[in-house]
Amino acid sequence: MVQNQICIGIFIMFPCKRLLWVIKDKDESWTGEYFHDIILTQNVIPFLNNEDNVIDSDEVTFVHDKTPCIQANKTQHLLQDNNVKSWGNDIWPGNSPDLIVAQRIGSIIKDEA
Repeated sequence: MVQNQICIGIFIMFPCKRLLWVIKDKDESWTGEYFHDIILTQNVIPFLNNEDNVIDSDEVTFVHDKTPCIQANKTQHLLQDNNVKSWGNDIWPGNSPDLIVAQRIGSIIKDEA
């Protein structure tokens, strides 16, 4: 167990060979800047650019939970500038836990922790 850190999310990307888990310091604020600079720039984008992690990088879709930091224009532009396909702010299934896989898996793991 990693002390003083918490899992902040599961990013499910298809067709990936691996899942990406990102851990942040427990006292770190979950801000748009943190998401942009640490989560995406230092973790998600390098993960997607590594052929050991993805089957075909041209076919990968970054799936997210539509939090404000993900919907921010700065984040959307970062994804576009790095050729990361994602469901835009206008595309998302209903709020059913069965449809939002990342939230459902995250809630199961949180309940088990």
